[in-house]
Amino acid sequence: MNTGIQRSSATPYGAHTTTSPAGKVIPGKQQFRKDLTAIMAAHGIPYVGQAAPSKWRDLMQKTRKAVNCGGPAFMNVLSSCNRGWRHRTEETIEITQLAVDTCYWPLYEVENGEWRLTYKPKEKKPVEEWMKRQGRFRHLFTPQNHHIIDEMQAEVDLRWERLLKLCGEA
Repeated sequence: MNTGIQRSSATPYGAHTTTSPAGKVIPGKQQFRKDLTAIMAAHGIPYVGQAAPSKWRDLMQKTRKAVNCGGPAFMNVLSSCNRGWRHRTEETIEITQLAVDTCYWPLYEVENGEWRLTYKPKEKKPVEEWMKRQGRFRHLFTPQNHHIIDEMQAEVDLRWERLLKLCGEA
């Protein structure tokens, strides 16, 4: 579990946290997040799924598969920390859906080594749409730090294209 208030290897690039505070020395976390779902899939376990509460049917289907896969399973579910992400509680589902629609948090599963995309946005939104809704990225919307948003978009695009290939969608 990563609460969103402290930096971890799964924390987004550029995020302000209590242990990677944005300021004059650094503009937030300096590394891109590790793709924990892909790391677990690389271990060859029977079931790996990435989900979000905004797509609850997808989440429930993946949970059932994980429980019934007959071996080890891993579920990576995006769960916002409104205090650490700095957004209103009632915005939680909308913000997790923006993560999905920007492809920052793609929904997919790997079942017995077979990669499958479970949701593809009709129109992929810019990652900035997800970031601007969270106070932890507020410092990036300044002229001196905006390049970090551009770098984040490039990384999201790269990872999305890679996932599409793994899922046979490209």
